[in-house]
Amino acid sequence: MNKYARPREKIIVREYDDNIVAKIEKELNISKMFAKILASRGLADFEKSKEFFNPSLENLRDPFLFNQMNAAIQRIIMAKETSEKIVIYGDYDVDGITATSLILRVLKKIGITADYYLPDRLTEGYGVSKNGIEAIVRSGANLIITVDCGITAVDECEYAKRHGIDMIITDHHEAKDEVPDAVAIIDPKVDAEKYPDKELAGVGVALKLAQAICITLKTDDFWKDELDLAAFGTAADIVPLIGENRIITTFGYKKMQENPNLGLGALIFAQGMSKKTLTTSDVVFKLSPSVNAAGRMGDPKIGVKLLLSKNQNECENYVKTLVATNTQRREIEDGVSKDAFLVCEENIDFENEFAVVVAKKGWHSGILGIVAARLVERFCRPAILFSIDDEGIAHGSARTFGKCDVLAALTECSDILLTFGGHKAAAGASINAKNLDAFRKRFSDAIKKQFVTVDSLVPIVYADAEINVAQLTPKFFANLKRIEPFGPSNMRPVFVARNLNHKFSPKAIGKNGEHLKLYVSGDGYCIDAIGYGFGSRFDEIKNAQNFTLCFVLGENTYMGKSELQMEIRGIEAGTQG
Repeated sequence: MNKYARPREKIIVREYDDNIVAKIEKELNISKMFAKILASRGLADFEKSKEFFNPSLENLRDPFLFNQMNAAIQRIIMAKETSEKIVIYGDYDVDGITATSLILRVLKKIGITADYYLPDRLTEGYGVSKNGIEAIVRSGANLIITVDCGITAVDECEYAKRHGIDMIITDHHEAKDEVPDAVAIIDPKVDAEKYPDKELAGVGVALKLAQAICITLKTDDFWKDELDLAAFGTAADIVPLIGENRIITTFGYKKMQENPNLGLGALIFAQGMSKKTLTTSDVVFKLSPSVNAAGRMGDPKIGVKLLLSKNQNECENYVKTLVATNTQRREIEDGVSKDAFLVCEENIDFENEFAVVVAKKGWHSGILGIVAARLVERFCRPAILFSIDDEGIAHGSARTFGKCDVLAALTECSDILLTFGGHKAAAGASINAKNLDAFRKRFSDAIKKQFVTVDSLVPIVYADAEINVAQLTPKFFANLKRIEPFGPSNMRPVFVARNLNHKFSPKAIGKNGEHLKLYVSGDGYCIDAIGYGFGSRFDEIKNAQNFTLCFVLGENTYMGKSELQMEIRGIEAGTQG
């Protein structure tokens, strides 16, 4: 067996311009430690910091900054006045489901009862399809509004037009060389689009459309009622939580806690979070999986039905179905993960291959991305997992880490791929199974260009600053919480504490001892520490005379009592500082 030993994390403490740090420290009258944290987020002056710490709905941008927003709104108004049938064409993930629900709810409030269409992930795949358009043609619709998809649907848009259907494209994905000939395109990433906030999620773009509708019709601000849905989809899609996304999630999380959408409230209650201050982590790891599971395993429409329902019992039944589907998804995912790990251990040449490419007939295509992410974490390489269908076509999902651009690597292999697309960090592709061996080598070579040597394929943990255990106080933690909501581009601050010792013997905990539990001392102070997934480092840390921990500061609540806790991100055993 070609056994793989995961390399140790490399801890790098960020370096700062001393002048900038001193400027922030003085202007904001804060500690040097917090000045460094703000500097790492590009908050180098008072006005930027003020806006960051005091998000306001008034700072949301004018939706009519989008080049074609007015054209989109005028077409919707015309459809309303002439009673045309409108169909919202969404996506099957949380971003698409929340965007679909948001637009349907806002349209209904202005007197438009629209229909919706979500593709089947297993039979149609992502995005607008000809099959989807044909179904909408048969329904007698005159206007399609896409959400979280459509920017690459050039042929499909033309097909719709030939059948007398106009399209308004709202999306947030990258366009290709040619864009659809639609009535309007609302996508911040389209070339020549002047809208300044480029990182909106699909539901964020949908919210801007809803905002523009309310402004044009001079209605109440109906769009504000949907901030919880917008925050849910934004967080779930792992977009940078800066700019408008920070405002959306700040106010959306508040609404989720105080007065949520009925269906979303039922989901929050079922997850035992009704009385909890919600975080991005809660949304991504507790709420999103159940809604995503419906799209991964079969019918995503139940997510929309949940968010549109006005009946409490109905919502509770939808939630039960979603939770059960997610349990089934986890079981299938675990089985595919075991298979994939075994194939990798036996077949990947880790000394020479820069990527993990694994394929097998019969793997459930709905969970390929999740398992690919597990492979990345385990093997410190970009990974793409393929499921081969009965026609010999392999459908794959790719994930990566760090700054490695998996979409660029796929582009270099485009001549042997049938389809591909996505983002730098996550993408999908399909290929004739007979070309998988050639793809495996070419994909690895494309990744190699970005890394140069196998030795560079190591997990790197960037720390914002070094800190002493004595500084980890409740007041310090309270100040950290002012930076929330955390997420991409505003991650939880990471710290390094050196010259630590054991207060009590460490423990390997969890079902299979996969986690590490420590109680450490430093500077005469003690603190609890937990390392999820660090159980394999038990002997190393137990025998260390002293050690360094890289961590984020969290809070552990047990039997109603809370205490600060290090959440370990990296370990260096035996370092002297």
